[in-house]
Amino acid sequence: MRIAIYAHFGTSAVVARHVLYHAQQLRKLGFQVCFISNSPLSKGSESELAASCERVVQRENMGFDFCMWQQALAAYDLTQADELLLTNSSIIGPLSPLDLLWRKPELGQCDFWGLTDNCGFSTHLQSYFLVFRRGLIQSECFSRFWASVLPYGEKDQVIRSYEVGLTRWFQQNGFKWAPAFPQQAIRRRYLEGCTLVRRMQDRIRQRGLPRWDTTLFYPRILIEAGMPFLKASLLKLGNPFLQPAVAYSLLEASILPKEALEELRPAPASGGSGS
Repeated sequence: MRIAIYAHFGTSAVVARHVLYHAQQLRKLGFQVCFISNSPLSKGSESELAASCERVVQRENMGFDFCMWQQALAAYDLTQADELLLTNSSIIGPLSPLDLLWRKPELGQCDFWGLTDNCGFSTHLQSYFLVFRRGLIQSECFSRFWASVLPYGEKDQVIRSYEVGLTRWFQQNGFKWAPAFPQQAIRRRYLEGCTLVRRMQDRIRQRGLPRWDTTLFYPRILIEAGMPFLKASLLKLGNPFLQPAVAYSLLEASILPKEALEELRPAPASGGSGS
């Protein structure tokens, strides 16, 4: 059995088209999808979700995605699970076929994997898309990790304790992990693709911001490398190198449905270029 748990939060009770599309694509891959939301869901959205999700859960807005995943996991008999995928609504996609990820040879021998790694606080997998295989799911340390999750109210505390802590805990217990799009490889592609002057300009525009999060600073390079998602925050806030309108242009050549693209289209803005 393959289980996918999608942690959702939205400002509207009507679920976004790209979220529905993500759930549909997980179902096509053979996952039983549990959709769990920290925000109200309209009856129409619940009906649409039911077409691709075995379970749709609406809960109190308390705790972040780790608490949502914890609650959803408690409803499953994990002794029957061959694979578990945890994902959330911080990303838009898939922009390319998801099954290609499972064909990457570097992920074949891992006990768990994600899309990108991050060296903030400590090197770890970013938690917006994590895949666990049977050996880890059946282990005692897997159960112990999820039993330890508390409903922290601060995002940084969640990142330190659970996003960073997850990778560290399972690695300490002998389990192997890897990112599909390693930070070092993406940084190398960036350095190979721009001049010294551009690098200096980028450093000035960065204004001291950490550049270890490739999903925020190198979205174009990631997508060119096969990354099937874009961080949703880029369409609202951009970054020092990327205006929201330019971030949106990265979606236009994707397989994202037309109705999802139209719903995501940002207000017109001037200027901007991005990596």
